[in-house]
Amino acid sequence: MRRVLSWCLVAAAIGASTTLATDDEQQRLLRYGAQLAEECFTCHRRDGVDVGIPNITSMAEQELLTALTLYKTGVRKNKVVTSVAASLTEEQIRALVMYLSSRKKEPGTRGSDVVGLPKK
Repeated sequence: MRRVLSWCLVAAAIGASTTLATDDEQQRLLRYGAQLAEECFTCHRRDGVDVGIPNITSMAEQELLTALTLYKTGVRKNKVVTSVAASLTEEQIRALVMYLSSRKKEPGTRGSDVVGLPKK
């Protein structure tokens, strides 16, 4: 429980820091996030179409941050995503969140209903 609480605090700090970054820092994080997202795109479609694996393209920053935090802490479980999220640093999460939330959704794609509290 302590671990989840501490990661929720980290998530809040990351969310606040993405809006406070300088233009140069934002550009660096966007480039880094694009590089990191390539691993995500091996399963999640780049165009945002949901074909059984949820859409992560152009999700809101807080939505992505919440999902990554829940996977990193083990509250949400998926063997692949939990493993990837557990290996991410604070800066990598920040970069991924910034990049993925900045992407434009392709026309005709469904919105994301991926994140939230785990189902019991």
